[in-house]
Amino acid sequence: MPLDIKKLVKISKALADENRYRIFKMIADHGEISCKEITDAFSLSQPTISHHLKVLAEGELVAFRKEGQWSYFYVNKNVLRDYLASLNEKIVNE
Repeated sequence: MPLDIKKLVKISKALADENRYRIFKMIADHGEISCKEITDAFSLSQPTISHHLKVLAEGELVAFRKEGQWSYFYVNKNVLRDYLASLNEKIVNE
């Protein structure tokens, strides 16, 4: 389903930050990963990692599930698929 321009921009801005992109890529590479594992892999503070994850989640690029006190993040493949298809459609048709 094609995304509207506001949604496209929100996702693009979320991925435009180098650290957020690297976090997103790590999540995608692992399929599912805990916040602690992400924090351990970067030389960023836990609040900074949480901020980046929040931005990715607000763009609906990632989702998470809770298990006890842990949060496990995974890529929202439907939104990613729609984002890529929408970009392709906008570029090809404009």
